[in-house]
Amino acid sequence: MNLKTVFGVVGAAMLLASTSAYSREFADIYTECGLGAMIAPKNEAVAAVTNVTWDLGTTAISSNVSSEDTCSGGKVAAASFITNSYASLEKELARGSGEHVNALFEIMNCSADANAKLVGTLRGEFSGYAGTASYAMDSDYQKSEKLYNIVNKTVSSNPSGVCNLT
Repeated sequence: MNLKTVFGVVGAAMLLASTSAYSREFADIYTECGLGAMIAPKNEAVAAVTNVTWDLGTTAISSNVSSEDTCSGGKVAAASFITNSYASLEKELARGSGEHVNALFEIMNCSADANAKLVGTLRGEFSGYAGTASYAMDSDYQKSEKLYNIVNKTVSSNPSGVCNLT
């Protein structure tokens, strides 16, 4: 038995043993979790093929079991987008608009009506962070993580229906 087969069997066993994993269809795990969801959040076919090709889907299965809340597509896609376009988002938030900010809201499935309010709130929260002494010392990854947390908090505190991260 090779290592990939062992991981596949262990992953399947973990999936069956988890009670929270039952809430998600098996096919959804391959499109909404793991590496595939991070690489291709809006293309289910590419996400599934990526998960199966890379590691027979073990990261998809294990992320569904160990951290189900990270498998909800929009959050994974938003985190990946923020990390990959942090410098542009930082500049556009300072300006109050831009294509990367708009793309982030699109990834998070935010209503167009809410964008202006969300940008204002994000600008205020982010400028508060950018004004701290730790900002200059933080790595790009730490800054991206902080921005993601600000975005997540802002979206979560707005009325339901404004953005849909699931």
